[in-house]
Amino acid sequence: MTATTTARPSPRVLPGAKRLPLSQVTVLTKIPVLPISYADAQPLLAALGGRVAPEPWRGALPITYHTGPGPARVHLKVAFNWDTRPIYDVIARIPGSQYPDEWVIRGNHHDAWVNGAEDPASGAAAVLEEARAFSELLKQGWKPRRTILLCLWDGEEPGLLGSTEWAETHAAELARSGAVYVNSDSNGRGYLSMSGSHTLERFMNGVARDIEDPESKTTAWKRLQARTLANGPPETRADLRIGALGSGSDYTAFIDHLGVASLNLAYGGEDGGGIYHSIYDDFYWYTHFSDKDFVYGRALAQTAGLAVMRLAGADLLPFDFDDFTDTVRRYVNEVEQLARDRRQEIVSRNRNIDQGLYAATEDPRNPTVARRKQPVPPFLNFAPLDNAMAALQQAADGYDAALAQASAAGQANPRLIAVERALTVQEGLPNRPWFKHQIYAPGFYTGYGVKTLPGVRESIEQNEWKLADQEIARAAGAMEAAAAEINAAAAALK
Repeated sequence: MTATTTARPSPRVLPGAKRLPLSQVTVLTKIPVLPISYADAQPLLAALGGRVAPEPWRGALPITYHTGPGPARVHLKVAFNWDTRPIYDVIARIPGSQYPDEWVIRGNHHDAWVNGAEDPASGAAAVLEEARAFSELLKQGWKPRRTILLCLWDGEEPGLLGSTEWAETHAAELARSGAVYVNSDSNGRGYLSMSGSHTLERFMNGVARDIEDPESKTTAWKRLQARTLANGPPETRADLRIGALGSGSDYTAFIDHLGVASLNLAYGGEDGGGIYHSIYDDFYWYTHFSDKDFVYGRALAQTAGLAVMRLAGADLLPFDFDDFTDTVRRYVNEVEQLARDRRQEIVSRNRNIDQGLYAATEDPRNPTVARRKQPVPPFLNFAPLDNAMAALQQAADGYDAALAQASAAGQANPRLIAVERALTVQEGLPNRPWFKHQIYAPGFYTGYGVKTLPGVRESIEQNEWKLADQEIARAAGAMEAAAAEINAAAAALK
């Protein structure tokens, strides 16, 4: 196992931006944004006049919330530090014995806001423990079939800098060799959280079934299943669903930009929280109120370590397309329903305007701008997505049949790796070409929050109907390309 450190002294701007002087960068926000405490915010909010804010806009401070403006005026001075500093990625490599040009990448960042006991030290410690375990196994003669890269990223908190720089620098190599990226970030006490590419959903269910939850002494999978059943309607489904990835951690460049199948793993949900990115995220808090015995840190190392070992050691990469197809079908149904709902919403709104309902309920003393009628949306053509779903289902069935009769991996692995790549398009998403994945992306207006079938979904949400038709065709093309790669993998198995 060899280790290297990489310094990246050049300044990093947002993904997709060219390296320009800061005065010429167009993607940096023009309005400075700075989080402040509620104590500092209260006098500013209390000074607002105007209408009483709608209930969803109100917070929990002991004031009446108003929408503004004034009458008070505030002078705000914000000081930024634009100094250039080097950041350091630490990369360790374990060469693969059989498929050295297929990489399984495991990462967590090591930089923090303030103290960072939970975020990121709790996750980084798990990576270090996995590295120690792999080192012991290597001494005993163990060799993974695939190359394993263990990564500690720098500059995650200011903007995913270290992982994004590394992924962009090695984009050509990752396009050829990146099999799976396994990420973690913060970790705590509680339930296993699994998110990622749904082609790995069945695989991660298998891993979770083999990990013991350190406090309940049942499996991590069984405990998560119990929570799922307790909190929602039951599903007659063998595998627990995993979440879709948006952004907010170091998997972003791998899945959203390069189309490398990715996972994000953590434990948590029972330690209260409340210390995120604050001065209270320190060793004292973590050892008194979170994973005080470090047993869930060990569980994360076991979970991610087992996932990496199985991915790196498998003769045939354990991608599955039944759960993937089932999940994508849900996304297609959602956007079709969204279009129907959006159309009905506009029809009803226009009718209410014609009938004078909004004018009749207006406050004469605090009038607002009158609502205007909107054009009724056209009926979108979802046939390309429906046809693509049929192609995906047929390909998944064909792969299952080929897998049942296969005796060796043959040349299937490169085709399996290519499935996630096929779900990206070179021109990227509208208004943000750096994000290329057609199934998963962070929402344009939701920060970290994921939008599935993002081009289609957001076009409908923004009433961009012509664009929605274009994005339907684009997403369908990516799904059909993925189906073609699945068919190629099945043919390679035969």
